[in-house]
Amino acid sequence: MTQNRGAEAIRDAGAIPGIGTTLRGTYRLVRPLAEGGCGDVWVAAHTRLGSEVAVKILHASLATGAEALELFRQEADIMSALRHPHVVQILDFNVTENGVPFLVMELLEGRSLSQGMVPGQPFDPVTAVHIVDQIAQALEAAHAHGIVHLDLKPDNVILVAIDGRDDFVKVIDFGISRARWRAGVVDDAVVTGTPEFMAPEQARGEGEEIDYRADQFSLGAVAYTLLTGREPFKGPDLATLLHQVIYKTPEPPSELAPWLGPEVDAVIERAMSKQAADRYPGVRDFSEALRVAIERIAVAPQVERPATPVPLLFAPDLPVPAPGRETRRFIRRASRRIRTSRSGPVLLALAAAAAFAWFSPATRDTTRAAWLRARGEARRVVESAASGREAASSPAAPSSR
Repeated sequence: MTQNRGAEAIRDAGAIPGIGTTLRGTYRLVRPLAEGGCGDVWVAAHTRLGSEVAVKILHASLATGAEALELFRQEADIMSALRHPHVVQILDFNVTENGVPFLVMELLEGRSLSQGMVPGQPFDPVTAVHIVDQIAQALEAAHAHGIVHLDLKPDNVILVAIDGRDDFVKVIDFGISRARWRAGVVDDAVVTGTPEFMAPEQARGEGEEIDYRADQFSLGAVAYTLLTGREPFKGPDLATLLHQVIYKTPEPPSELAPWLGPEVDAVIERAMSKQAADRYPGVRDFSEALRVAIERIAVAPQVERPATPVPLLFAPDLPVPAPGRETRRFIRRASRRIRTSRSGPVLLALAAAAAFAWFSPATRDTTRAAWLRARGEARRVVESAASGREAASSPAAPSSR
């Protein structure tokens, strides 16, 4: 009751911020960005520098709880210790004028990995393994500091545009992570995490038995989702999900995506072993094994593999058209316009390649397989155009009367 009365007092005092509120004379709230389990995230403008940052403010209802406050402070300590390119950087930590804690982070202009996913549509394998490896680098850095994330999932992976690529990974939300030097902040008996991606030892609430290998299981579940277009565990309620996580082995990825093959199955299966001791020694060992397996299928003759289903960044929330439809439409228009041109074959080849690179829903698919498909399509269009010109220039056969 005391905590509830304290939360009400904070609300009555105007602790819940709104647009235009300035925190500690420095961070003016511009717009809400996201809502998390223990705090809301806002876009804020620095009043003196003019730059934008992300501000995470602890929920007012939790602000008077000692455990939640310590958990929030722990997140600030952890994130400030993790100076790594693939971990979101913390810039400041303070409390509002009403005593509500907040932390300031770099503002990530991008999309979460979950926003780039389309149910039932796998990512291109090369793109998937590139994302998985970056996540593994972030987790390896955290594990080196004695930190386990414990809630790795697509929502907590942000893809931003850096150096000409739009799939640079930033891992966020270490709010329920387990820091060995902060033992006791998170109740070991409480199941924490997201059921679809949590390790069996988390689902069983094994407490001290949970270590860095739990993150490897979660990363394996993320990789499974990217490669197959489906989460490894699905159920109508929490109890069913937890039972599957603890006891059920997911379908091999190649049964859902035949182009993957048994080697990829074996890598994912080991990373998602029910017993932590059966997993890879570290997350980078897993990501490297996955990379090797994917490289082998990328050069082998296989069933045609899918492209990444949608552009990862800045894609509108609209129905995704069938892959290749815009490409074919573009090529037909280009073919009609320049078929009679003397430089038609060259232009058509360039048009086909450009169409695959820029006009297809699979904008991200820049792999060797994509180029081969583009080159093949260009060759077919060019040959068709050449045949049409030859037929038009040939004299008509005399008719017999």
